[in-house]
Amino acid sequence: MNNDIQSRLSYSGQGGLGIHPESLAKIALSEIAKESADQKFFDADLAASIFNSIVKKEPEHTIKLLRKEIGKGLTVEFFFEGIAPIIAEKLGDSWKQDALTFSEVTIAVSNLRLLCQELESQYFEPVNQFQSAPKILLFTLENENHTFGSYLAALKLKKEKFNAQVAIGYSESDLFKLLEFGDFQLVGLSIGSESMINQGNMITDRIRRNFSLPIVAGGSFITHHKTLSKTCLDVDLLEPTSEEMKDLLNIN
Repeated sequence: MNNDIQSRLSYSGQGGLGIHPESLAKIALSEIAKESADQKFFDADLAASIFNSIVKKEPEHTIKLLRKEIGKGLTVEFFFEGIAPIIAEKLGDSWKQDALTFSEVTIAVSNLRLLCQELESQYFEPVNQFQSAPKILLFTLENENHTFGSYLAALKLKKEKFNAQVAIGYSESDLFKLLEFGDFQLVGLSIGSESMINQGNMITDRIRRNFSLPIVAGGSFITHHKTLSKTCLDVDLLEPTSEEMKDLLNIN
């Protein structure tokens, strides 16, 4: 692993949250792009409170805390696209730094997902709106521990009127069965760590040869190593916007 990657992965952040500065920058730019600069783009105290509540297995308290903040002006959109990803990243960092066990992180991520499910209906329109929408399969590889990002990505795509489905930890044969019978128009791969790059390239190469589908990629590794990812991942787009995906699929 080169020095640049090591320094990024070992970054511990400020204020006890261990948040990579690129994550904050992306959120800030996203808020500015949406012309919502008056919305606080990051609240460390709120994120820390939700994080601690999730780790302590206090789902009812966490839901009350979040609803209180929504009542004070926190948008559901910003929770999904700003706060939830940061908390998920911190959980992953806590495991890498031995601050939490794998079991503790797994339970905490499950609690975070339950919290998200409480708000899903406020984030995107009902599923019956997706019947004629472009169908996308987001998948994570076997042995990939970073799976929450695919779930959040699917929610955001649904909000953008894509019919996004998630396959987590499928074997290659099972994944190919999904692609064979699922009538998907695009495939999205999640890469959470450098160790998954070779496996990701092998499976995307086979997908291209067998199904001729466009392939995009996202995930925490790509978020923090965009330049490096361009040189080592063989995909059509990295972290594409909804408009870029529509262009890739020739959708008006």
